[in-house]
Amino acid sequence: MSAANGNSAGRITRLYKGLTNLYTELPYRFSREAYALPTFHYYFEVTRRCNLRCKMCQYIDWLETVPTRIQAEGELTTEEWLKVIDQTGRLSFITFTGGEVFVRKDFMEIFEYACAKRRVHFISNATMLTDERAKRCVELAPKRLGGRGFNFAGVSLDGTQETHDVIRAQRGAYDKSIKGLKALAKYRAEFGKVTPLVHINTVIQEANLHCLPEMPHVAKDAGASVLNLLTETRIHDIQELGRVDPGSLKRDDFRQPHIERARLEESLRKTLDEAAKIGIEVRMPRMPFEEVINHYDQGYDLKKFDCRAIWSTLIVGAKGGVYPCWIQKIGNVRENSLKELYNSSVAREFRQRRRDSGFAVCRGCCEIIYRGETNGKTAEPIPVSETPPQTEEAVETFAVK
Repeated sequence: MSAANGNSAGRITRLYKGLTNLYTELPYRFSREAYALPTFHYYFEVTRRCNLRCKMCQYIDWLETVPTRIQAEGELTTEEWLKVIDQTGRLSFITFTGGEVFVRKDFMEIFEYACAKRRVHFISNATMLTDERAKRCVELAPKRLGGRGFNFAGVSLDGTQETHDVIRAQRGAYDKSIKGLKALAKYRAEFGKVTPLVHINTVIQEANLHCLPEMPHVAKDAGASVLNLLTETRIHDIQELGRVDPGSLKRDDFRQPHIERARLEESLRKTLDEAAKIGIEVRMPRMPFEEVINHYDQGYDLKKFDCRAIWSTLIVGAKGGVYPCWIQKIGNVRENSLKELYNSSVAREFRQRRRDSGFAVCRGCCEIIYRGETNGKTAEPIPVSETPPQTEEAVETFAVK
């Protein structure tokens, strides 16, 4: 990775955050009925199937208990995904995620169609990113960062070789992922392209704490420009999640990930120091360092956090369900268009509730943004909902179990 690539990644990160805040500011502050401007970032969960069985995966119980032969039942077809892509805005950004995207035999067809029309990003474990696929992916990358095509790749690595393979429950998973990453780097160099920029996604957890400081070196050696550290959340362990009003769930209703403060702080500081030495950007959760430590200890105060993603983002699940956030289903693309659903009464009610009241299940989400103190003064607190009234729409949330 060149220094220029690292600087570009940092600028893009800051630009994206700034544009998101600017784009959502007026409707977030002043729309009493919670109307949002048109979606500009789409997450398309093309499948929930996966070839790995990661310990911290939100779908691990489903993957281990539902027979493989029926896991694909009900997924959107190739043609349906192409129609969904056609519904996105001309200037919008699409992230393909799963499960593992390459488990779908038609993923490259869907991916190529999106790259011809929009700015595209995928999140993958890269174990199925063959040399042939990597070459084609780089061919689909734009000449300049920000153009139509394959701009970014996110690859999940949760430790060095031995640790990663244990967490992923598959021997050799690390080597396969690194091989896929290096194939992307090889063809980027061969074609003389900057894109796709690659970021490594690493979930901070007890199992990888000892090797986190080595991850900046892993990222650099694999041709990545960013190490993206994510907080672990266990809310998906809740059997009722998606079937009950998220506001009725309290902090004690799900197991909290815990790491001893001193050990976590030491590991993270070493990680940041190593990254600085070799010129790798570390993208921390969007909160102060101390709040990251608090997440794994006593928890943090949700009154200090906003959510802007539901004012700019839309998720389409593998079976067509549409969500501004996974905890609130607002419809299905087989029944309504994305445009109809985005500012529907259900979507606007959810935005109003989340703007007025944080949910305990929001803890650990990578989309919430710390606002804490403004201009040296403590920001006006947002009350955290304990037991808001049940609504028919709230009960119709996404079931992950």
